Amino acid sequence: MFSNLTFAEPLIVAHRMGAMERDENTLAALEECASLGLKAFETDIHITKDDQLVVTHDGSLARRCGAEVNVEEMTLEEIRKYKTKEGNPLPTLGEILAFLKGKGIAMQLEVKAPPTMGRLKKLVEVMVKELKEAEFTGDDLLVISFCPDALKLTKEAEGGIKTGLLCEGSDEKNIRTAKEIGCSWISAELATTTRRFADKVHHEGLKLALWTIRAKRDLNLAKAFEAEALVTDLPKTFSEEEKK
Repeated sequence: MFSNLTFAEPLIVAHRMGAMERDENTLAALEECASLGLKAFETDIHITKDDQLVVTHDGSLARRCGAEVNVEEMTLEEIRKYKTKEGNPLPTLGEILAFLKGKGIAMQLEVKAPPTMGRLKKLVEVMVKELKEAEFTGDDLLVISFCPDALKLTKEAEGGIKTGLLCEGSDEKNIRTAKEIGCSWISAELATTTRRFADKVHHEGLKLALWTIRAKRDLNLAKAFEAEALVTDLPKTFSEEEKK
């Protein structure tokens, strides 16, 4: 899916599985995405103290679970004791991959870089191992990160995995960096993206994802920039808009 997109078919991507419509980054949210027929979602991973990959945007559980604890300082067993304020557990990457098997749903997987290179290497090692074991390294996967080293390590570990550089602003250095580390996508903040930058991304042979779409005007602007993927907190709302 992430190989064959054209501007004629911009892909609606559920940001954090639809953060403004459901309990973000949970299996319950992903199940609802699937039931609605959504074709793609974005999610985030952190590594635990015992080298497990937990799906959550924040490194801290404060916002989601009301606990002032950090994922990277706990084991998975310790994290299992916490639930979101809506009552859902935080899933592992393995649980997400098990759910996706055979469903034809694409995933943008954001690597949240730990504070040291050693831990980043371990995160990528575990991530690639789990993706390969689940046979989820093809066109339905895009690994993204603000950290170029995370993407470079991913490509070195498994060259067939498609990668995308996350960036804020329209600094064309980001395009050069993306190409140097073998990315096929740029995932840029809509609010700080210019037409010149969007055109340059496409001119350099990269595809463009824009985030985060939260209003109709955002949707229209992202389409005007000819983005191949529209990353939104309101996937149900905008998928229904697209059908009208």
